Amino acid sequence: MKLRVRAPTRITLAGSTLDIYPLYLFEGGGLTLNAAIDLCTEVELETRSDQRICIEATDLDLVLEGPDLEALHSNGEFAPLDLILRILRFYRPRQGLSVRTHSSVPPGSGLGGSSSLLICLSTALVQLENRPVNKQQMIDCGANIEAQSLRVPTGKQDYFPAAYGGFNALWFEIQGIRREPLTFSAKLKNQLQDQMLLGYSGVSRFSGSSNWSIMRRYIENEGPTVLRLGKIKEIALAMYQSLKEEDLDKFADCLAADWENQKGLAEGVTTPQIERIFQAAQRAGALASKICGAGGGGCFFTLVGEGSQQAVKKAIQESGGEILDYRFSESGVQVVEEEPF
Repeated sequence: MKLRVRAPTRITLAGSTLDIYPLYLFEGGGLTLNAAIDLCTEVELETRSDQRICIEATDLDLVLEGPDLEALHSNGEFAPLDLILRILRFYRPRQGLSVRTHSSVPPGSGLGGSSSLLICLSTALVQLENRPVNKQQMIDCGANIEAQSLRVPTGKQDYFPAAYGGFNALWFEIQGIRREPLTFSAKLKNQLQDQMLLGYSGVSRFSGSSNWSIMRRYIENEGPTVLRLGKIKEIALAMYQSLKEEDLDKFADCLAADWENQKGLAEGVTTPQIERIFQAAQRAGALASKICGAGGGGCFFTLVGEGSQQAVKKAIQESGGEILDYRFSESGVQVVEEEPF
């Protein structure tokens, strides 16, 4: 059998870091707002007549193969394949496989590419052997698998856009995570699509180091981290309300306030390059900008004033940023091709 599965990545609108256990418990619960976008991860999975496993990560230009799963090791140059190997070992396919993966986002983008890959490959393996695993179970197990791979605290928000698509309000509570799909008028959707530019700073980042620094500073009550995270929760709640009211002006104010507090969580969340891009965008007509992930580089998005799109795009490019074309994605993970032998 041959399967091809695709899953979207995401933009975080507000509430970054509030999805990390146990930080949201310390804050009496958390809220993260995000949106799925059509910059996707794709997995092609083909069964073999032997036990051989062949993994090809086309965007990383890496190929790893061996006589069976136990013979493969993710060290040295193959360390970027560790997550793929852990997913395969968790689901334990009964036959040999050829696995091909591709991501349309840059490594370290801050768009949740690794979580999209996890949902994508997990779905393919579940579909292949018709396992009784639902999306919530896949997310819960997947978050633990990724934490084992990264060996630092990880958040859970990234899996939901990959699994379900759309705009999401994710409520992190004692009982667990509650997902609320957000629906808007066609007018607001069109405004957000037209006025939200997605860019790449040109610098890859590793979210785990930022997350660990933030968690350590919070627990040790170092600097303004506790105060900032409390503000980020307040802003997420205010942005949630602005989206419900479809008030783009309040939404812009929340974005700007969120970034001011996010970059104060820990050293390294922002960089001189990021600040240079954001300042150039603001001079050209941007209303607010923020990093998409934990910070330190990767992708960012900018909300621009109506009619300022081209001027802001030019300013971002001239200051070292790259503009990425995208669309919001209503669909989560999908099996786009299934071919029995």
